[in-house]
Amino acid sequence: MIKHSRIENTTNNLGRVLVAAAAVTLASGLAMAGVPGGAARSPRTEKTAMTDIDNLKRAENTWAESLKTGDVTRLATIIDDKFTFIGPDGEVEKRDAYLGGYAAMAKMGVVVERIDMDEVELRVLGDVGIVTGRVLARVKMQGAPMQENVRFTRVYRRSPGGWQMVAGQGTRIAPQAAPAKG
Repeated sequence: MIKHSRIENTTNNLGRVLVAAAAVTLASGLAMAGVPGGAARSPRTEKTAMTDIDNLKRAENTWAESLKTGDVTRLATIIDDKFTFIGPDGEVEKRDAYLGGYAAMAKMGVVVERIDMDEVELRVLGDVGIVTGRVLARVKMQGAPMQENVRFTRVYRRSPGGWQMVAGQGTRIAPQAAPAKG
């Protein structure tokens, strides 16, 4: 997710890291997430729809665990060859750059301290899986504490080997202005 091997603009690099970090708490938080009313159910049965959601959660968990452990090889198993990521700064990254960003996190001094997620929705529409949510992340970038609030979207396609992430996008949420004292 971090495109450059040196830190030139920590805000942009942090945004890429945080979009990836959004998945860190999915392993625990997804168990509480329900199937949204818009999940595809026809012609699939309810049981099939739940299995699809469970398999999509597994793909998300693979992503989260890869982030926590820095296991780029494992992450690569769910990233499609045609993958594209659009970062909070509008830059576009293809698969190799995206995976390279994960590989560079430790070298760049990025430590994820805490991730709080909410508004997570998982949907399966035929052979497409969509995950959206919001994350408030606290990280250290070369020892300096930082916080960022990001909305994310990840799109998967069904493949014989399981869900493959084909696209991701992250958007920073602007800080709320303090109310004027009057």
